[in-house]
Amino acid sequence: MGSFQRVDTSQLVRGAGRLMYAASSQAFPTQISDVIVTATGGTQYDPKSGWNDLGATVGGIAIEVNNTETSYDIDQIAAAVGTEPDAWTCQVTTALAEYTIPHLILAWEGSGPTENTVPTPSETQSGFAGATSYTERRLAVLFQRPPDTDGNQYIQMYAFRRAVRSPQAVTINFQKGGNALTIPIVFTILADDTVTDPRDGFGTIFDQHA
Repeated sequence: MGSFQRVDTSQLVRGAGRLMYAASSQAFPTQISDVIVTATGGTQYDPKSGWNDLGATVGGIAIEVNNTETSYDIDQIAAAVGTEPDAWTCQVTTALAEYTIPHLILAWEGSGPTENTVPTPSETQSGFAGATSYTERRLAVLFQRPPDTDGNQYIQMYAFRRAVRSPQAVTINFQKGGNALTIPIVFTILADDTVTDPRDGFGTIFDQHA
């Protein structure tokens, strides 16, 4: 007798992701190996040139896609007779667990950094606050699936064409107890109007498989 419930347990997914970014001038990836090294060896999973890791996160890396819609009605029918989307939104939200100046620059839309080697020890300097525009970047979220029955660990990547910082309070609280410092950050994903198919405007999902 067959099973009434049809469940593919290999598709039940949980695990940490990896968040990476690149300058907006970086070519948009056409495959996962454009962002990280996928070939086996000592450099496997290293970032490709131009891509940077944002390191450890707390609370996950959330990708949220939503839309609003317009409904149509007519006098002769009490219910809506049609509906279509009129606006789409996409955000990537996380909290960076590695407290670094480059991460603060990213979250606070800061300047620099620059290196001052005159004093001993050297000092890194960066300004913050007051930016009148956002820095646009490429963004990628990668996830490695648990090993399958053959020991393969396939990678899934969400690549975003245009990402900018969204308003988000970042509080740096130096204290002797409690949790380690984190840097919350929200990226708004903008549509790329140079892409022919509007369904590809935010980005592309890449999914390795056998």
